[in-house]
Amino acid sequence: MSAKTRHVLLSRLSIQQRLPLLMFILLLSVVILYGFANYFSLKKASLAIGRERLGTISGQISAMLGQSAGALVKAGNTAAAQSSVIQCLKSGGKDHRNETLDALDKLHRDSTWISAELTDTRLTPLLYSRKTNTRVNVNLNNVIASTHPGPDSTRIGKIYKVDGLMYYPVVTAVAEKQKVIGYIIAWVRLYASQKAVDQLSQLVGTGAGFYVVNTDGSLWTDFMKPVPPRTTHLKNTSRPFEYINPEGKRMLADARNVVYTDWLIMAEFSEENVLSGASAFVKWITAIGLVITAIGIFAAWLMSRTITKPLNQLIAAARLISEGNYSSPVPVDVHQNDELGQLANAFNIMLGQVSLTHHELESKVEERTSQLENVNKELEAFSYSVSHDLRTPLRAINGYSIMLKEDYESELDSEGRRILRNIITNAKMMGQLIDDLLAFSRLGKKELVRKQVDMRALAATVVNELLQHEPENKYQVRIDDLPVAEADEFMIKQVLVNLVSNAIKYSSKKEAPSIEIGAMDETNRTVYYVKDNGAGFDMAYADKLFGVFQRLHSQEEFEGTGVGLALAKRIIDKHIGAIWAEGREAEGAVFYFSLPKS
Repeated sequence: MSAKTRHVLLSRLSIQQRLPLLMFILLLSVVILYGFANYFSLKKASLAIGRERLGTISGQISAMLGQSAGALVKAGNTAAAQSSVIQCLKSGGKDHRNETLDALDKLHRDSTWISAELTDTRLTPLLYSRKTNTRVNVNLNNVIASTHPGPDSTRIGKIYKVDGLMYYPVVTAVAEKQKVIGYIIAWVRLYASQKAVDQLSQLVGTGAGFYVVNTDGSLWTDFMKPVPPRTTHLKNTSRPFEYINPEGKRMLADARNVVYTDWLIMAEFSEENVLSGASAFVKWITAIGLVITAIGIFAAWLMSRTITKPLNQLIAAARLISEGNYSSPVPVDVHQNDELGQLANAFNIMLGQVSLTHHELESKVEERTSQLENVNKELEAFSYSVSHDLRTPLRAINGYSIMLKEDYESELDSEGRRILRNIITNAKMMGQLIDDLLAFSRLGKKELVRKQVDMRALAATVVNELLQHEPENKYQVRIDDLPVAEADEFMIKQVLVNLVSNAIKYSSKKEAPSIEIGAMDETNRTVYYVKDNGAGFDMAYADKLFGVFQRLHSQEEFEGTGVGLALAKRIIDKHIGAIWAEGREAEGAVFYFSLPKS
């Protein structure tokens, strides 16, 4: 808002309103500045504490999972180091089978271990543990490629979703003399009960979320089920980061690698929870500020009331004058020696001058009204003269010309016949011009008779009247559904007659002339239009279309008086609407006019 606009708005307020408003703005500014300064300080501190807490939580969970993974790695390495397992591999699964099966059975630490198998380097299964009850349908080549365990080492692979359940492989490379000769591949189901997840949530704190994620981002889980990816920022896990979760909330998160695995553990807080303390402070300071502001406004109102009471007396006196009471000075109950008393004296002096001026102005208005009535009478006399006196010689010229044509045309040469035709044509055109000018001049005195007008029915009537003398099916006319208008039906019909007749005239030379009558609904008005594919016009001269006698085509091309569009504009102006046109030469034109909805 500009300074000028602010000054205008303030000038509309009374002194009794300005003083409380000034106090309100002052106190509110102090409260807002103080509140925001403290809020941003608290926000910065809360976010720093939240990031530190996230790092601690993600580190602790990563360490817990890392310890569990270390135990699995130790068990796998112990099984791979047994000589019976090595000998079984070397014999293709024929020797030391029972000892090897015992070693595989020991890998089943609990019910989540669903299978353990011994394979050669080509991943051909040689033995399955006795406790194997389910085989996970996953391509083992991909498992080995992703874990890539070294000789006598164990790696925990990424999590796979199979038939709606989650499994991860524990892959141990069995080696002899640092050369891998086979693998022990155990599959473990990843699942935690709701109770265990709730206990972990209590450990990390209310409002925290945690997820296990494959390092390649291929699967996310909350320990109970797979979940949609939360973010793509996990490539950089060196420090806490922020992101927008799928629910649209801003989150703080921290991700850590889990040792011996292809997993990441990510912990997160919503920024809303982290900043809950700062938000509570803002509400508290806002409440205190509103109370202080209310007290300040009340005190300012009491102070302004003592100043504005004498001014209100003067305002009441001025209101009496505005109602036409000029008969005598209005007494004002104010002290005569102070500024308000001086203002009252000046007011009474002004009252006498205003009363005198008022009487003079009334006399001038009566005089001007009388002169205007005389001018209107002279204009009506002129219209009568144009309507009757000028028409008589025009009818005579036209009549004698027709008689001459009928009786003596054969005795005239071609030039004489051409001149005679021009006399008849111009006489008719002069008569039409007189009619148009009279209609144009009378329109100013005609009062609008507004009513509901069925625009579609009116347009259809106009089209039928104008095309009744045209060859059948020459013009393709389309009338869309037109909204009802609140207008003078006779005047709006004249507008449609002028626009549609122009469309017929200017498209008559086209091989397939077409005319469209439609409407567009806008917020406060309805825009109607008449469109044709006729001669069109150059938009550079569009501003001349609606002037009297302004024509963009010669009389030889298209007949006309140059008054029709001016008359249409005057009618639309009386309806407080607008009229305009668009077009291109040889491509057609569209004439629009708008009418207010109320």
